[in-house]
Amino acid sequence: MVRRIPMDVAQVVAVIAVTIVGTAFIARESPPGGLPLWLGFGLLVAMSLPLLFLRRAPVLAVASVVAGALVYQGLDFPGGASTIPPSIALFTVASGGYRRLAGGGALAWLAGTLMLGWFGTRPPGVQGTVWFVTWLFAILILGEISRNRREQLIAERERMAQAERAREEEARRRVTEERLRIARELHDLLAHSISVINLQAGVSEHLIDRDPEQARRALGDIRRVSKEVLVELRGALGVLRDVDEGEQPLAPAPGMDRLPELVRRARSGGIEVDLTLPEDCPELPKTVDLAVYRIVQEALTNIIKHAGAARAEVSVRCSGGELLVEVRDDGVGGTPGEGNGLVGMRERAASLNGVFDAGPAPGGGFLVEARLPVRGLAA
Repeated sequence: MVRRIPMDVAQVVAVIAVTIVGTAFIARESPPGGLPLWLGFGLLVAMSLPLLFLRRAPVLAVASVVAGALVYQGLDFPGGASTIPPSIALFTVASGGYRRLAGGGALAWLAGTLMLGWFGTRPPGVQGTVWFVTWLFAILILGEISRNRREQLIAERERMAQAERAREEEARRRVTEERLRIARELHDLLAHSISVINLQAGVSEHLIDRDPEQARRALGDIRRVSKEVLVELRGALGVLRDVDEGEQPLAPAPGMDRLPELVRRARSGGIEVDLTLPEDCPELPKTVDLAVYRIVQEALTNIIKHAGAARAEVSVRCSGGELLVEVRDDGVGGTPGEGNGLVGMRERAASLNGVFDAGPAPGGGFLVEARLPVRGLAA
């Protein structure tokens, strides 16, 4: 409001100046009757001042301006420029959406002007009446056009703002999803290998004096597993750095063909693992292939860390357009709670429109199951 008032004052001052200057030129050719011209100038200023209050009190402002114009006409001062203040008032309220007020003000101005002409010394002719009615219609139509245009601009700005907000929300959502994906990949990549390394380190520490050969083999397993995880980690970081086109990551994304490596690592930790893979299965999409690997990897990691199991079974089968992944152990501890590992496996299956379940197995132990739909698998 503080910025609006000086602008309104400047507009009213400009209206007063134009109106008085125009009336002065008209008075040179058509001087007023018996009243002094300065009184007419005073009326012009008085009818222009209510324009300051058009936005805060439109009804009072329009009534004051129209009444001032009729008084000015009734006193037979030079016309022409005196139509500027009421015309601006009617145009402003029409463009502001006050249709009834604009129409009522125009009708009152028209009726008052015709009555003053009919009962005064200057009766309006047909041409003057037509011109005046056309002028009033033009004011109302231009005000309506201005209102429609302003509403369109406001609606367009709102649509642009909504689109910008939607783009920002989408960008934030993608950033969040990418962070979760990176966290899940790093968790799956490191958890299994670190668990194996930790287990083998414990074995070597325990046997370093009693069975140096067995301890040496455990240390060899640690070296081999740590080297493999470093290769995988460098490959994953290379992908996250968005390597240049044509440059290959240092290690391809793991898939079902690398499940024997996981089984071998688990066996090196003292767990007997049986692996069953489908004999005839079509090539899997990379996302499904990676999901199978990560689910089995996380399940074996949980067995090593939590289950206290001596034996585990890993089974992957193709059936009914689905890939069935099962990891069962004979432990007694199970997997405590809904940790990050189970959440990650569940999210991987859900991202592929699959089904994931984990819980105590019939007959004891713990069972992890995942059903991943894959197009092209035979029923």
